[in-house]
Amino acid sequence: MKRLSIVNVLALFLVSLTVNAQMMGGMGGGSGAMKSQMNSGHFYGKVIDSATGSVIPFAAVQLTAPMWDSASQTMKVKIIAGQLTTDNGEFSLEKLPVMGPMFSPVQYTLQISSIGYNMYTRTLTFDISKMAKAAKKMKAAQSNADMSNPTAGLEGVIDIVDKDLGNIKMSSSSQQLKAVTVSGDPPQEEIKLDKRIFDVGKSLTSAGGTAEDVLKTIPAVNVDIDGNVTLRNSSPQIYVDGVPSTLTIDQIPADGIDKIEVITNPSAKYDASAGSGGIINIVMKHNRSMGYSGDARGGIDEYGKLSAGGDINLRQNKMNFFANVFYKAMEHKMYGSETKMADTATSASRAADAIPTNTWQHDTNTMNGYFAFARGGFDYFIDNRNTLTVTGTYGTGHFNSLDLLHTTTDSLEPKGKYPVAGTSPMSWTYENSNSNRIFNNVGGSLLFKHLFPKDEENITANITANEGSTTGTGNYDITTSNINGVMFTIPEVQQSNGSSSYYVGKVDFTDPVTTKSKIESGVMATVNGVNSVNTILADNFELGKESNTTTYNSEIYAAYFSYSHDFGAKLSTQAAARVEQSFYSGQVVDTTTTLKLAPQNLLYFFPSAFATYHLTDNADLQFSYTTHITRPNFSQLVVNNYSNSENVQIGNPNLKPAYQNSFELNLIKNFDKRNNILISAYYKITYNIIATQLDSEVNNEQLRQVQYFSTYENANYAYSEGLELTSQNSFGSLDVTGNINLFESGINATNLNIPDTAKKFLSYFAKLNLSYKFPKGFSLQLNGNYMSKAEVAPGGGGGGRWGGGGMMGGGGMGGGITPSASGYIDPNYSVDVALKKEFFKNSKLSLTFNIKDVFGTSVSGTNVLAANPVGVPLYYETTSRRRDPRFYQLTFSYKFGQTDFTLFKRKNNAVDTGPDMGGGEQ
Repeated sequence: MKRLSIVNVLALFLVSLTVNAQMMGGMGGGSGAMKSQMNSGHFYGKVIDSATGSVIPFAAVQLTAPMWDSASQTMKVKIIAGQLTTDNGEFSLEKLPVMGPMFSPVQYTLQISSIGYNMYTRTLTFDISKMAKAAKKMKAAQSNADMSNPTAGLEGVIDIVDKDLGNIKMSSSSQQLKAVTVSGDPPQEEIKLDKRIFDVGKSLTSAGGTAEDVLKTIPAVNVDIDGNVTLRNSSPQIYVDGVPSTLTIDQIPADGIDKIEVITNPSAKYDASAGSGGIINIVMKHNRSMGYSGDARGGIDEYGKLSAGGDINLRQNKMNFFANVFYKAMEHKMYGSETKMADTATSASRAADAIPTNTWQHDTNTMNGYFAFARGGFDYFIDNRNTLTVTGTYGTGHFNSLDLLHTTTDSLEPKGKYPVAGTSPMSWTYENSNSNRIFNNVGGSLLFKHLFPKDEENITANITANEGSTTGTGNYDITTSNINGVMFTIPEVQQSNGSSSYYVGKVDFTDPVTTKSKIESGVMATVNGVNSVNTILADNFELGKESNTTTYNSEIYAAYFSYSHDFGAKLSTQAAARVEQSFYSGQVVDTTTTLKLAPQNLLYFFPSAFATYHLTDNADLQFSYTTHITRPNFSQLVVNNYSNSENVQIGNPNLKPAYQNSFELNLIKNFDKRNNILISAYYKITYNIIATQLDSEVNNEQLRQVQYFSTYENANYAYSEGLELTSQNSFGSLDVTGNINLFESGINATNLNIPDTAKKFLSYFAKLNLSYKFPKGFSLQLNGNYMSKAEVAPGGGGGGRWGGGGMMGGGGMGGGITPSASGYIDPNYSVDVALKKEFFKNSKLSLTFNIKDVFGTSVSGTNVLAANPVGVPLYYETTSRRRDPRFYQLTFSYKFGQTDFTLFKRKNNAVDTGPDMGGGEQ
């Protein structure tokens, strides 16, 4: 389509003048008016699918050209124009410069991109020689005074500056993928200097499971029997889609996860409290392909419990809708034992009414329940530079736990009223418990992203909100029989109700100031509130101190600034700083007292520095230094936890934050895309580390048992140093990923009178992942891990799991409480295996059979020495627990979808055609 305007006429008149006039010297000799009149070029066309002929809307069209930069006095490639194609696939780029310096033609590069298609690139220019001929023709017509046709000769010039590129055909990127499949699929894990990216879609052993099952397969990450996560023997912060989350890892379906990002030494860009143990970012699936796509899933496990789920994505024009749902019924069985031997040599130093005892416990626990999760939202592509994303989530779960705990007690030194003086009675206790727990979680997020014309310059704003509630009831029938035949039963009831709110707002800005430097900055606000009511009844009598109401509120406000600079082709650096101010307050109220947490107002500064040296084209060396903080949490400050009647945990409102310095040196060598090695050396030292400390022992006559009361204290410091090696190799159809982490760790708690805590403790953790593709659509995957004897992590693990009861997380014996800073974990190992069969040519249907802990060797064991505050040993405790050995399940998945750009429109394959301009395809 040809267009004639006053601007065209003026521009053509200028062309006529410049062709017949003498050449003007200099690169910028023209006036401002002349420059504006010369911007009269016009490219337009239509983008279509090369296979179907259907139009491609919302493809990104960009036109670049080398232009004179007055600041640097050099020619630089700049973006001249850009837009998205319209609903019918058309684009129009107007007011383009026709000639460059010295009246040479401008050399344009046209690039068109769209999701699911190969990039289209083409070189364009306006033909100056044809312009001169057209101008002479126009001048001749005017000299003949042909007033009947005043535009004679003008049409030829218009054709030159008004250029129709015709129908531009783009080919599907699937054609390119088919061409490269001979070299093998991309590896399951992408290793980078600053992070590791794990493709969850390639994890067979986690099919039909949760994020807990996924994390068990990732190198350097360990998940214990309670669902607690450690990274290099420290507790990482769990993120979901780049922001902290209140969801636990068993509340996130594995099939809804796209990838896992592991950051071992986060810079000041990240939340300072999140980096002390690293960050694990769970990235959920979010498809933006045109048309519709999705999958449906289902499964059954060895207990006959069913699971089901599905994902769907629908994109048309400027809107993209996405949703996924997941339901999982579950049953788990856990078996445990505990031996607690009193240190009789210290009897004289114990409390007057304390009765040193030896106890042996055996526990059987069965948990039934379900978990449901839903996530949905939409993307609104305002234009090619602005995108708005709205997401909502809902999670709910109901868990019932039946527990049978058998305790044998040998009182070694009877005192007081019970047991009977002068005897050494043996007593037996049977505790039957039935507990229920229900949780609900509602969340939402709003994300806005703006892309500036400058490459990589962008700003993002994100608001995330989560609100949750929990209710729980535990009924315990405790029957005791001593050696004299005296039997008594104590019914106990534990009730809890809680609510929490978590809000995060953040803005991040990135600006590549020059080709060698970049700045990043941002602000973040986090507001958290927790309320809980706990009631404990023994023999229908409310226990005053054990029943309480707690409230806690915290606010953290942060800002960061980062500057990166490249010094030549070899060295690149980054310096960053973050400042955080935190406020928190709370209180615990029981039937007799009110304990208020003194309001805290803390300001901390967190610097970080990174330096990367490029050894070769495929080898890099990086050094990093970061600082982090571990703030005492709600439970550690104000919660008195009586859920375990034998081991009671008391909050400490005087706890201080722990400050950490972290150093890391990484060497990465990429042999090719599927073979590489990463070597990491690291050292962390944390001052004022928060550890548990046994405070006292009391003979509770109402419960007729000895109770050990522990609290939280700040130890002097803790350190961890290690060497980690990760190797990724491919041998044809076999992919092998190996990881070993050798580390030493220790706690100096001499201020807590804990002996030998500064002693070095060498441990190692190893993982091996094997994947093999057989003919006819069969795949086999094996994941194995081994944990040597290691010191108990001072802060426990991140993540956690809902449900459980008895020694597994409710009443009964002390699961989860370590009443001393001195202890270690027993060695353990496990192997998971999965077999997958894909059906149909495009593998739409797949069946996966997996077995967890094939050899039944995943046993969690600990050895702990408990001492009182003055360093007197009280008892030695060993525990052993096992959960669902040789657990197997069968899952299926069916994928569907179609790339259709006119999904909601009447089909019309007829398209307009234009003249062939030498590059556009017809």
